[in-house]
Amino acid sequence: MILGRLIRNEQMKIMDRTRTLVMWALLILAVCLLAIGQRLILVSGAPVDMWEFAEGCTHLLFIVQLFTLVVAGDIISSEFSWGTAKLLLIRPVSRTRILLSKFAAVVTFLLACMAVLLLASLLFGAVFFRWTGLGDALEALKQLFARYGLYGVEVLVTASLAFMLSAASRSSTLSVGLSIFLFFSGGFLSELLKIWGISWGKYLLFANLDLSPYFYGHSPPFPGMSLAHSLLVLVIHFALFHLIAWWSFAKRDVLT
Repeated sequence: MILGRLIRNEQMKIMDRTRTLVMWALLILAVCLLAIGQRLILVSGAPVDMWEFAEGCTHLLFIVQLFTLVVAGDIISSEFSWGTAKLLLIRPVSRTRILLSKFAAVVTFLLACMAVLLLASLLFGAVFFRWTGLGDALEALKQLFARYGLYGVEVLVTASLAFMLSAASRSSTLSVGLSIFLFFSGGFLSELLKIWGISWGKYLLFANLDLSPYFYGHSPPFPGMSLAHSLLVLVIHFALFHLIAWWSFAKRDVLT
């Protein structure tokens, strides 16, 4: 299948870059340091078993999000920065398929990063903390997958934003830098609007990224928000980002 070959080709491009191994090494190192620190310090509320430690490691998912933004933010623009865009686009394949293959590669990178984090947290949790019974393990895995899944939705939407910027820019530095800036500033703006009590803030993308309040009994950032509301906002932004990315990439002149 042509699309399958394109996806594998894009995956190989990501894997062949040294930064990918560095990113995974940093994830493993972060988990290791967290395990050692919590084991030695033993502060109040420190995990008592490997599953509690693994759940605590879900806070490191923001690192996965940053890494995914970097990859999504330069997966298209880097082709123009390196001068390989023309070689890519002269193939007898539609630009739509090329775009799909690149985003699919971003998604597989995200899943790989999550797998590295999850396996590392379970491994170091087993080494530094006690085991529990099978019944506890099944329930803990269910909770872990739920948290990873909810955060995965957030990462997919923000990665789509970075992907759009990458399609619209010829500079990897610009697209990656702007993606990370919007990621941090968007969350900060949402918090400010929440503090100021400005109700239209509930329509902002970054106010709707975190779906966990709807599943864990917490209050959403703004009154009147619901799971259906947040999902609708996310779907609209997701579709808009990819529409703009497709339009930018389809109209791009590779000769200039």
